[in-house]
Amino acid sequence: MYRKMIYPVVSIQTNQLSVILKLLYGNLETEGGNQVYKYQSIAHQILHLIEEGEYEEQIPPVRKLMEVFGASQSTVTHALQHLVTMNQVYAKANVGYFVLSNNHKEATVENSYDFSTASTSWTDFPWENYSQCLEIAIQNKKTELFTYGAITGNEELKDLFRKLLEEDQIYTKNERIIITSGSQQALHILSLIIMTRKKSILIEQPTYSQMVHLIERLQLNHVIYSRDWNKIQIKELEKVIQEERPDFVYLMPRLHNPLGTTMTEQEKKSVLALSEKYDFYIIEDDYLGDFEGGNRYQTLFELDVHQRVIYLKSFSKIMFPGQRLGLAVLPESLLDDFQSFKEISDIHTNSLSQIIMQTFIESGLYAHHKHKIVLKHQQKADALQKGLKKYFSAYSFNDNNQMHTVIKLPKQTNMNKLHQELVRRRVWVDNYKGNYLTGYTQNQKFLKLNTTSLPVDKIDEGLQEIRKAIKASKTL
Repeated sequence: MYRKMIYPVVSIQTNQLSVILKLLYGNLETEGGNQVYKYQSIAHQILHLIEEGEYEEQIPPVRKLMEVFGASQSTVTHALQHLVTMNQVYAKANVGYFVLSNNHKEATVENSYDFSTASTSWTDFPWENYSQCLEIAIQNKKTELFTYGAITGNEELKDLFRKLLEEDQIYTKNERIIITSGSQQALHILSLIIMTRKKSILIEQPTYSQMVHLIERLQLNHVIYSRDWNKIQIKELEKVIQEERPDFVYLMPRLHNPLGTTMTEQEKKSVLALSEKYDFYIIEDDYLGDFEGGNRYQTLFELDVHQRVIYLKSFSKIMFPGQRLGLAVLPESLLDDFQSFKEISDIHTNSLSQIIMQTFIESGLYAHHKHKIVLKHQQKADALQKGLKKYFSAYSFNDNNQMHTVIKLPKQTNMNKLHQELVRRRVWVDNYKGNYLTGYTQNQKFLKLNTTSLPVDKIDEGLQEIRKAIKASKTL
């Protein structure tokens, strides 16, 4: 049976886009009363032939399809790649394209539950639109790819990033913005400054696993604050700071990793007061800020009036990790040191990634995609909270209704046995031990759940499997 596929229409503001689209995907054609690009029409027809049994195992070679459909190699290839994205065919390198059997689809999609990642699923990303921006970027900026870019980043993109920050009430000058190869590079550069200047840093326990790795592998001089499950205890934090006098304090005020908590306004104001009183910088890692945005939330950076805050933002969760783009907004006193280490780190952030991102934002696609991803995630977060209340009412769990939902487990829980049970049931979760320094003994036991890559209709099933695994791990 021929299935009609309906494609969402995104309004593109870049004037040259229609010209590039014709070159890439062929002219618009009318199909069932709708206008579609030729590559989409070809994809429809190939899918119809698969359903009718004409193509049972292997799809004919690209050159043969070019003759059948009277299309260019690029258009046919895009049609096949579109079917790959739809999970209808798969590619074998140097061999060709093959029909994806129902058994294979069920094995890869139906029988596992991935609660481990906060990154956007590849199936939710608008690859077609992104490839359009890639072609435009190469067409318009190809000469820039053959020269070294500015250490601090593309000025046009910095201006766009500044405007994005302003939407979240974060106001700064372009001169204080440095585009990095992901927020992880910013953390690495700050760690190098701490190490070479013989400074020290305070981190919470638990905290972001990659920050733990930086401290351990670079052997940074560090101070530990053992934080509460639900909040920061300001008096305890001040006691540690007063005794140890760190030069930097690393915090994730919004949607803490791994605990999922968000600091209150009073907590933020208290920490800023401490930074002025004891003379330290605050590294504000706001990598999940897009998922809990809105004018009601104020970042530490926004509240800071003394340039104590280093603000970090990642684009990996809304876009994708492989793009490697982030930004740091720095106090003027740290700009020279940061730029110096940035230069020896990678000379400049990947030019192609920056140019594509510039086109993606200017076209309006970024705002459209961000809204879609955040809305879709909210639906999943709602489903997760509903399931937790149904199956885990006897347990303590945070109800931030956003990222990093944590189920607190009894201290007597055998985590090794629990993880074995989860793996046996094809449930994937992060190992919480990575959020603690090696040898740290005051660790709590918990499961951290994210639903970004999990279809909403599988969340309830996954939670039932987790409950079964917890029960089975107690009797092993």
